[in-house]
Amino acid sequence: MSHRQAKRLRRAQRNRLDHVLPQGYLGGFTDPFKQGQLSVFDCERQQWFDTGTAGVCAIRGFYDYPHGSDPDQTADEAFAEIEAKFPAVRRELVSSGFSGWESQLGFLLTFAQMLRARSQLFREQDLAQGRELTMFRVEEVLQRPSKAKAGAFETGLRVAPFVPGNETEREVLLRNKTITDMRTEIAKGPAWLSELHWCLRLTGDHADPVITSDTAIVSEGRASTMEEARRDGGTLVFFPVSWQACLVGSPSKFDKTTGAFHPPDLRRLHALYLKSARRFVFSPARLEFQ
Repeated sequence: MSHRQAKRLRRAQRNRLDHVLPQGYLGGFTDPFKQGQLSVFDCERQQWFDTGTAGVCAIRGFYDYPHGSDPDQTADEAFAEIEAKFPAVRRELVSSGFSGWESQLGFLLTFAQMLRARSQLFREQDLAQGRELTMFRVEEVLQRPSKAKAGAFETGLRVAPFVPGNETEREVLLRNKTITDMRTEIAKGPAWLSELHWCLRLTGDHADPVITSDTAIVSEGRASTMEEARRDGGTLVFFPVSWQACLVGSPSKFDKTTGAFHPPDLRRLHALYLKSARRFVFSPARLEFQ
């Protein structure tokens, strides 16, 4: 495909309903006896409703670069391979009772990193950091003879502070940056998540399940940021894989890497996701939150 054709295709793909949580991920939290049905708790209205995966946790045009941008890759292209593979990996794990899950850990953490980077929370944090930055414009690319190697040249840049013409222009630039930063984060694969030790906790009752929310990757403990969790032995990181299973990460080793959820720990997980949700919690069955 030529560059011009790719550019036309990207324009045609704009303003679609972008799923902050992929439907292939939410499919792992649907009712096993009612195909495709998802129970959703609206934290704002404090009530449950039932729906399919297509119309929830989605924002129109959320991953679109602003008009006039010409990125080398869309967000959809950054997501595609990881997002497409996950449902098959999950089905394989479920069918095997999650035996040998360690062999898929690298991919599962890559998927978790994608969920974290494509979230509204990541976007807001990245925008906040970007608003604190000083912008520069490249005014000239300089080349000078290399002092280290005869006949070679060194390249440098002459830059000057860049002041956007108005607040709208600045926000467009920052939106470009956040989407590119998201893609960069996804391209890192598991990144710092691979530095943690991981265990898998399981449940077999869809009426007392692992749940997830519109903030799917969360931490609990003393660390003020999730990245700091890799250095704080008292902090845990959670990734719900499906209603049957949740990965739990820590800088400290676990005594048991695979095991059933104890009821108090499952209640604690429910409370954590209810507290961490931006607005929606997802489950195969309606729960009575304590």
